Amino acid sequence: MKLLKRLYLKEFLSAFMVVALGLSAMLSCFDLINAMDKLKDRGTASLLMYAVLVLPQYIVYTMPMAVLFAALFTVGHAGKNRETIAIMAAGGRMRALFMPLAVTGALLTLASFGLSQFTAPAAMRKAKTMTGPSGITFFNEGTIWIRADDGSLVRFSLYSKELGSAKKVDIFQFKNGMLSGKIEAEGATYQAGRWVLKNVMLYDFAHPKAVRLARMDISDLIKPGFLDSQVLTADEMGITELYRYSKRLREAGIRSIKLDVDMNSRLAYPIVNFFMVLFAVAISLRRGMGGLAAASLGMAVSLFYWLVYTFSLSLGYSGLLPPFAAAWTIPLSFAVFSLGLFIKIRD
Repeated sequence: MKLLKRLYLKEFLSAFMVVALGLSAMLSCFDLINAMDKLKDRGTASLLMYAVLVLPQYIVYTMPMAVLFAALFTVGHAGKNRETIAIMAAGGRMRALFMPLAVTGALLTLASFGLSQFTAPAAMRKAKTMTGPSGITFFNEGTIWIRADDGSLVRFSLYSKELGSAKKVDIFQFKNGMLSGKIEAEGATYQAGRWVLKNVMLYDFAHPKAVRLARMDISDLIKPGFLDSQVLTADEMGITELYRYSKRLREAGIRSIKLDVDMNSRLAYPIVNFFMVLFAVAISLRRGMGGLAAASLGMAVSLFYWLVYTFSLSLGYSGLLPPFAAAWTIPLSFAVFSLGLFIKIRD
């Protein structure tokens, strides 16, 4: 039994690596093609670097499909060759025989979580610097430091991309390389092609004085489109960064439903890797199938799961479902279904 367990585990890992890396590399190449216009002057090394940087994110996306296909192929191949029948006739237990696959699925779930929280966000941020517009100095939990169109340095203490507004804005003005003034505003919104600052304090350092204004309009600061491109997306932030950013928005009275859904999805998505293994083992033992049948079933189940899960997330983004329900309902439902099938395997 130990020899068979090692054999099946090796076959499972080989199939998983081929599918996961193959699909991820293909998607990475498609991404590279889309970004080619922004990278064409950087040379071959930069093109390869970009493809490598976006690869971890696509590995996270494709892992459930790869896990499902690998488990279906491994167990299905054993069933088609009547190996499982021979093992059962000799008194072997099917759940125990394929338990190493389930354990590996759990480990892959942890690996997916680690990739999505640490490796992929850092790599995506580096990829963004290669293709995005320059100008950002610092971004952390909604705080942005950026060079404005007029040469001043601007700090948006808390910027909301969805609302196009900011809480507490500081503008540092320079003249001849020296700090000449500062503008402090409690809030700012972009209206009719200009930024409207509220509750403003003007400081003139050249002629020391301070002036308070209820409102101030600035037309040559920063366009929201450019500012939005500098804000990190959910894929470019780890779960702790997402949580702190979402918390700061809530404390400021701003609710970002999309951010809440993405944060829950980041936690829910990896767990399906484990239950894909349970599902594949249970289905394959019910009916033997060859490699082609395993590939077809794997593609069909993965596509169906992805479509339903994407639809659920879209309901969350639109506010029709609470963020937790939108991100967790489908994975938990699939988990219960898969676990039930695995428990019912005849030994």
